[in-house]
Amino acid sequence: MLNVERAGEAIARVRALGVREFCVCAGSRNSPLLAVLGASDARLFSFVDERSAAFFALGRIKQHRRPVAVVTTSGTAVAELLPATVEAFYSDAPLILMTADRPARYRGTGAPQCIDQEGIFGTFAATDPDAWNGTMPLHINLEFDEPLIDGKPIFVFGFSILDSEPTRRPPNPKSKIQNPKFERPLLILAALPPEDRERVREYALTLNAPVYAEALSGLREDAALEHLHIKSGERMIHAGSFDGVIRIGGVPTLRFWRDLDESKRELPVVSFSNVRFTGLSRGDVHPLAALPRPKASARDEEFFDRDAAIAAKIGRILDAEPDSEPAIFRELSREVPPGSRIYLGNSLPIREWDLFASRDPRGFEYEGNRGANGIDGQLSTFLGWCANDRENFAVAGDLTALYDMNAPWIVPQLDAGTRFRIVVVNNGGGKIFSRVASLKSMDGDVRRRIVENQHSLRFGPWAAMWNLEDQIIERIPDAEATRRFWEQYDALWS
Repeated sequence: MLNVERAGEAIARVRALGVREFCVCAGSRNSPLLAVLGASDARLFSFVDERSAAFFALGRIKQHRRPVAVVTTSGTAVAELLPATVEAFYSDAPLILMTADRPARYRGTGAPQCIDQEGIFGTFAATDPDAWNGTMPLHINLEFDEPLIDGKPIFVFGFSILDSEPTRRPPNPKSKIQNPKFERPLLILAALPPEDRERVREYALTLNAPVYAEALSGLREDAALEHLHIKSGERMIHAGSFDGVIRIGGVPTLRFWRDLDESKRELPVVSFSNVRFTGLSRGDVHPLAALPRPKASARDEEFFDRDAAIAAKIGRILDAEPDSEPAIFRELSREVPPGSRIYLGNSLPIREWDLFASRDPRGFEYEGNRGANGIDGQLSTFLGWCANDRENFAVAGDLTALYDMNAPWIVPQLDAGTRFRIVVVNNGGGKIFSRVASLKSMDGDVRRRIVENQHSLRFGPWAAMWNLEDQIIERIPDAEATRRFWEQYDALWS
């Protein structure tokens, strides 16, 4: 079979799985795939960097909720796909990886651009398109011999990109799950798709228990749940006398979730989610479709009164330290226009937004990469997620931006009229590590130099390089104001 025929069949197959968009990366070995795609009506995004391409594809999956394919050449180009593949695996995202390869006879020879690509992603990607159900990445590895372009690239394999339907995930089972038998439960709401939020809202209202809602749940600023929200932050959870935890949505971000495997192992946990991972070394995940009608719990007025009092004190500290990093996050949440789409980067931005952003209902739609919680590819994912019907904002830390500085390559290829801003909160390093308890005993200079990666870089030249001076906004917190804020914040809990 000719290379272009093999390429055409592979492309037709993934289009039949629902792929309408391809993120293509420059190369020679994958030229049969590129030639066939160039003769098709598929939408193509062109990249110089495979890692950015794969994370951008993740953003497109988040926006359109259908599979997207990444096409690469052979060798280390394939290895660059691993970080996004891991994120897609833990997010149940249908990322399709189409990798060109040299013929099998070259494996193990040290030939240029030839590594062992078969099974390179291990358990993180399926390799059989016929058995793939669209709930994890799919790797299709294609061997091409010389001459690479050995025929006329004609797309004639019978699949129309407009007629193909995305792979349908199997429906969640409707089996009944017994109500958690907790008298004093804590309800944690993590990442939720929009179609599940009304049902979860009704569940929370009936349960009547304290709710810790992360921004990605879409219910953090929900007015109907305002009287149930924990507003002073996750430290307040430790002040409650909870006898069990109910999690709804993705794996939570908050530190307390990790404590459930360590200092809080005695607390039973029940999880309801369409993401199959527990995020813990114990327990099971029940599908959201099996969410039962809960038994109402008694309201602990003393708990809510203390939470409100501490939240008010935090507000006053923020008022007194407007140049501190936490105050910048509160101000950003007030400045972003209502109805905007907000992408929260790793690691500190998503946590400080949850803690300090305004709780006024402003109709925000949130997104983030919280499968593997990695720092890489965040801006590429954001740009893939950008929609052209609303304003799009990414809030990222300085190290997150440094990790993905070539992400703006794709900007000229975005839909006309796409409005976006990238806000870089530049605190001069990975300051989240300065608040990790296990690192506080480390010598401060050593921690700042090799753990926090302290620096004095500024992002104006980067914005100018991509001609994005109006789209890239740098906010620099005052280090002393931030230190004073955290001292006063910590004192509230002592």
